[in-house]
Amino acid sequence: MSLQLVQSTIKELEAEKFSIHNIVNRVLKIAHQRKDLKEIIYLKLNKVSIDDEKIVALYEEYKPLATIMRVSLKQYREIFIDVESTYKKHRMVDWHVSDTKGVVEDHIVGLSISELTNSIFQLELLLEKNQLPEGLHTLDLYYENLKKRKIDNIYINQLGNCRLILNNIRDYLIDYLINLESDMVRIEEIEVMNAQEELTALIENGHRVKHECYTPAEFGGGFITGIEYNSWIEECKMFLKKYVSDTEILSSFSKASERAVGNGESHFNQMTAILNSLKKYDLDAVVTQKDEVKSEKIDKIFISHSSKDIEYVSALVDILNDIGIKKSDEYIFCSSLPGYGIPYGEDIYDFLKQELKKENIMVLFVLSDNYYDSAPCLNEMGATWITSKQYNSVLTPNFNFKMIDGAINPTKISFRMNDKDGVNNFRDTLIKTFELDKVDYKIWEKDRNVFLEKVNILAEAEMKNFNTQVQLENVRKVEEDVELQFRFVNITEREIEFRYIDIELIDKLGNKFHTSIDDSILDEFRLHPKENKVIKWRVKNDTPYLARRDDREKSIVTFEI
Repeated sequence: MSLQLVQSTIKELEAEKFSIHNIVNRVLKIAHQRKDLKEIIYLKLNKVSIDDEKIVALYEEYKPLATIMRVSLKQYREIFIDVESTYKKHRMVDWHVSDTKGVVEDHIVGLSISELTNSIFQLELLLEKNQLPEGLHTLDLYYENLKKRKIDNIYINQLGNCRLILNNIRDYLIDYLINLESDMVRIEEIEVMNAQEELTALIENGHRVKHECYTPAEFGGGFITGIEYNSWIEECKMFLKKYVSDTEILSSFSKASERAVGNGESHFNQMTAILNSLKKYDLDAVVTQKDEVKSEKIDKIFISHSSKDIEYVSALVDILNDIGIKKSDEYIFCSSLPGYGIPYGEDIYDFLKQELKKENIMVLFVLSDNYYDSAPCLNEMGATWITSKQYNSVLTPNFNFKMIDGAINPTKISFRMNDKDGVNNFRDTLIKTFELDKVDYKIWEKDRNVFLEKVNILAEAEMKNFNTQVQLENVRKVEEDVELQFRFVNITEREIEFRYIDIELIDKLGNKFHTSIDDSILDEFRLHPKENKVIKWRVKNDTPYLARRDDREKSIVTFEI
């Protein structure tokens, strides 16, 4: 998370038109990274449609996170009640229910952000369509006009309230991000200090926080607790991680901090004593040594692949985790898998370019027919060659060695995915490159065999459909439906029937749409021998996905014959 990301998000929110879905997801990710409990709860309340039962469920869902953050149950309950109150305040409106029931005052609108956005779109359409019929006599025109005005009032009331709620949410996000921006600017100012100045500021801030978070006990003594105290302890840990290499010092501070929250001053005194002892160390020299070691080490894998090979890639990421590569976007980048991909709000091409500029990255090419059919994949291959990145190549089981082309060296092959010896050699290479601890070989054999079995199942399914092509050539909006244009190619001498055809679409805003061709259509559909034809089918769409902004490169069609 960078200050630039926070500032760009504020700028988007302050614009007249903004993409609420993407921004909320982006801010929620920021809040999770910072463990800002209030903002996490608030955003989760707004992301789903809410009733009393769901509020209780959400309260229970985030109780473990509060425990991890060392927030007492009493404090957590107070935080949740406060957030719930804010949520209801932002959603309390005079809501026009219908022309019979009229306006309900102080109504809490429990629609999710997605539902609010869709409601605005639908209400605008209804307002536009609510027109007076032509050719009416004067009296009929009078009554129709009364009826139209009554219906318009309902739509206008609900439309205005939906916009008001979204603006309240926007104002909340802006306030949060502006405060966050101030904190980050302050941290940047601290980073300009040398290590000893930073240490002094940290100790002084600790005494201030202790004073503000100290609660006297009824029979003498007292205890220190509060989110600010938690935050100060985490700042201390980050400082130590950055500047201290002595494991004994790190261990001593960690033990003192474990019981610090909710207890007396003795643990605080232990922590500040450790910090004070560091005043005699040359801390800047330590961090310089750490940076030099870090800069020479490869510690991240960039997986270059076609999104159409997502199932193979998912299995590959699983085996990387089994080998010892951590489950984090800090260690694996894979644009098609949630959690390993491009952060919310980042431009996809700028982000990929920045990733490939990094010195500590190894590129892993997952080569297939789909890969060589993808222009973005070939661009990634070229960028890797230009920047002279360390790379390895992995072949999907049904891909022919002879098809390897472009900037890839055909002799530099890690393994074919279903080759047991190749997988073993690949594991040994990664353990050496990433300086990983070796997993017990019995455990590794089990993990490897699970991987091989999964890959073989995928390869068999792929082979069944190998001589049949189904390509999505065009997507467009037709009334309230989505029209899909497919090209079917059958190079065999037999007639082909389809068991299913599933489609996943995604627009340039990140909205996804999953659909399947209806069985009644497929029952009548046949692909004749040596046939190459184009078919158009219409499907219903009740999601935020926008056909006019479809991101064709990310479309996925799966089928079985």
